Amino acid sequence: MAKLTLHVPDNLVEAAKLEAAKRRTSVSKLVSDYFRAFRAGATQTGSTPLPPVTASLVGSIQGADADQESYIDFLQQKHS
Repeated sequence: MAKLTLHVPDNLVEAAKLEAAKRRTSVSKLVSDYFRAFRAGATQTGSTPLPPVTASLVGSIQGADADQESYIDFLQQKHS
């Protein structure tokens, strides 16, 4: 594993440490997860990168007939 030095404002470092503590993980793991999400999102043109867990699910339902339009129709019927 490579070591990476980043220069970021002190307030971002503190925010990252607080977030890591809240998630019971390390700042390194947060950054690694972000980079994985960024890389996964690079294949999705014009969209926000997906979180790693969500990205791992992409394509897991093969041969599904539902498209976005039919799903919207389903939701409209369900909630009307």
